[in-house]
Amino acid sequence: MNAIELWFWELKEELTGKWRRTTWRMTEEDARIRHGDDARKIEGTPEVRRCSGPDDNHMSHLQPARKEK
Repeated sequence: MNAIELWFWELKEELTGKWRRTTWRMTEEDARIRHGDDARKIEGTPEVRRCSGPDDNHMSHLQPARKEK
């Protein structure tokens, strides 16, 4: 069984220069892709999600799978 870690992040706003906290959790890979190297992981906020198989990714945990009719 695989596991992924999702964290809250601090991001610096370009216009104001102020740091803000995300309202959602992201993997480190997603944070780097979306926000670059300036994103800072907020320690003490990890959420570990278990994946059932090798084809699972973190996106499958954001929304439940659709049921076939």
